[in-house]
Amino acid sequence: MAAAFDEMARVRSYESSGSEHSADLSDLVNSFFEREISDQRRNDEDQVELGVDVDEINDDENESNSSDHFEFQDSLKKIFDRENDAVKSRIHAEVEAAVEEVAANENSSPEFKRRLMAQLRSRGFDAGLCKLKWEKNGRNPSGNYEYIDVNAGGGSRYIIEVFLAGEFTIARPTNRYASLLDNFPPIYVGKPEELKQVVKLMCKAVRKSMKIGDLNVPPWRRLGYMQAKWFGSYKRTINEIPRRKASENLAGNRLVGFVPVKGATSSYCRDEFAAKNRVRIGNLAAALSQKEMLL
Repeated sequence: MAAAFDEMARVRSYESSGSEHSADLSDLVNSFFEREISDQRRNDEDQVELGVDVDEINDDENESNSSDHFEFQDSLKKIFDRENDAVKSRIHAEVEAAVEEVAANENSSPEFKRRLMAQLRSRGFDAGLCKLKWEKNGRNPSGNYEYIDVNAGGGSRYIIEVFLAGEFTIARPTNRYASLLDNFPPIYVGKPEELKQVVKLMCKAVRKSMKIGDLNVPPWRRLGYMQAKWFGSYKRTINEIPRRKASENLAGNRLVGFVPVKGATSSYCRDEFAAKNRVRIGNLAAALSQKEMLL
């Protein structure tokens, strides 16, 4: 406003051909604010050219006025706390040790969870690999997922996840959302009802963050899809080797394409060499020998 009044005084000080140039106060004020907006717009365009996300910066400042973020953080800290659950603490310590033995740098490999489950069973835990598969439902696409659980007795069941934060990563997260992910422990051990709270809380935070970034929430980050990963019907296995892999190994040991010939004998030198050196004659050799005898 002071700048606007200065502008008005400056204009009124000019005279041309004996006539005084005046400016209306409201016009000057509007002109002043328009100039400020124009300057801010140019500054924003310059920041965009430098790769700075202006919308995220401005909206993040507005987001800091909300108490939701601090409530989310407090809730996560309470859920991830292990001090009041001795069973959870014991399982967590054993999982940490088991992860080191299984090779933590391979936690993204297909067989990592199964090997970790086997390692926990060798340590005396009733661990299992829970496998889920679901069909498309409304906006939620079909999918499948696997996680480890431990039955601790007395009806207590704990879900184990290595790098749970990775299940909630999104594109262009706000600073507030990224700080929520910092609260996640490297290894999560918790009861299903605790994980349900985490999923509901984080899916709400996902919507807020992506709305600020003017992005649509992808189907695989919606609440329905995330709930299906841990809370649907599952099949539990304790097999250390997948059935498919075991059947492939058995199939690899079979003789394919040849039928054994019973009573095959031969007086050729190769047969004598095989007999002396205790080398079995293959089916192909036996078949050829039988054909030669018939001829």
